Amino acid sequence: MLYRRALIAAGAVTLTAGALFVAPSAQAADAQLASKTVYVYATSVHLREAPRTSATVLATVSHIHLTDWCQTNKNTTPVADPSGGTNTWWSKVTLTTGSDDAWVSNVFLQGGRKIAGVPDC
Repeated sequence: MLYRRALIAAGAVTLTAGALFVAPSAQAADAQLASKTVYVYATSVHLREAPRTSATVLATVSHIHLTDWCQTNKNTTPVADPSGGTNTWWSKVTLTTGSDDAWVSNVFLQGGRKIAGVPDC
């Protein structure tokens, strides 16, 4: 009886380990589907460490495609929208060739609006 319990326990551990092994791959696939290529249509646009104008500038880009992973308007700095008003939407982006994450105001991507097809962070 003890031997049988040990086999059942070993099977449960194997099953759990297998489930853990599969889950990250499924999450990675979901993340890939959720990303969207966006275009920075302005010049000298700062990519920042956080979605605020006071955050450290990681890079400055002009007229470039980026991969947009998610967007938020929570705890962000409003940015003046050239068409009027202010924008609070920021996107978490990477270079399309791969890079560390950075943040950019949606003013420079979509005219200050929430971008369709990009999930909220």
